[in-house]
Amino acid sequence: MYRTTRRSLVRAAPSPILAPVLAPILTSVLVATMWVLALVLVVPLLASAPADAEPGVSRRGGVPSAVQAPTRVRVVSHNIEKRTAALQRSFKIARRSKAEVILLQEVCWWQAADVRSQHPEWTISYIPERNRDRCQNRGYGGDTLGLRRKVGNLAIWTGAPTGGSSTVVFDHQRVNSDNAGLACVAWIDVVRHRACSAHLIAPQSREDVRTRTLQARETSQVAASWIAQDDVVLLGGDFNAEPNRRTMRFLYKRGGKGSFREAAELHSGDRQCQCARRTIDNRPVKIDYIFFSANRAGAHTRRKLRIIRTVSDHHLLVGWADMDTSVR
Repeated sequence: MYRTTRRSLVRAAPSPILAPVLAPILTSVLVATMWVLALVLVVPLLASAPADAEPGVSRRGGVPSAVQAPTRVRVVSHNIEKRTAALQRSFKIARRSKAEVILLQEVCWWQAADVRSQHPEWTISYIPERNRDRCQNRGYGGDTLGLRRKVGNLAIWTGAPTGGSSTVVFDHQRVNSDNAGLACVAWIDVVRHRACSAHLIAPQSREDVRTRTLQARETSQVAASWIAQDDVVLLGGDFNAEPNRRTMRFLYKRGGKGSFREAAELHSGDRQCQCARRTIDNRPVKIDYIFFSANRAGAHTRRKLRIIRTVSDHHLLVGWADMDTSVR
């Protein structure tokens, strides 16, 4: 047992002659082993950060890795009451406030035609809604396109003439000859933006109140289809209803069934301002509004409303909100 064990030990010991030959081989094997371990550890880390990933964008759903700063969106809205001086005042204030959206109501057809010809750099949408004698303008000659007495809504994006324009006619009208609805413009600035000018009917009977409420519901339904696509939606106009009316519940997100937040200063916390600030001369009530879609304007989003008197019987509104315009 002892000899066998000793002989085995002797045979296992390296020969002094072979030592110089085995040393380089063992060193090479050791280096190769270290490289293999390094590759095993490092390659998975490299694979988790692909070379084609965009800077600042996470691979998970394409969500930006850094929070994008909100974009201030400015809107001017005014019922000009068919007055050219009020129309020009709206444009002047829009330039001063750097508003990219102008939403006007009670614009005569010939005034809308003048705006188109004088501002080819804008995207413009116009919907003639109803007949008004004060909108006659014989200087245009004849009953041009059947619009001789028409008054309606005008929506403008001042950014470029390359945006889209559309109109929506309400299913519910006071009389069959009416064509009340929305004039809308659309454009893409990182994400799609839409802005619409609205003028709901001024009720003179209980049936008119019902029609006005149904028109508000249609407005909300149209906007909801765009909000579902995560578009930025802006809405302004003369709704002929105070904030506490059932009509407005279809617009307000807080305390209502709608998807909008108003361009007004907040009270405490996240309470939505629905204060009855006066927007018309002959009654101390608020019936004109600017709204921002709640999908892009949170409860704590900074927003503000300024009211300015003009020659119109309605007051001009300047509103802005710091909105989330990031790609989702």
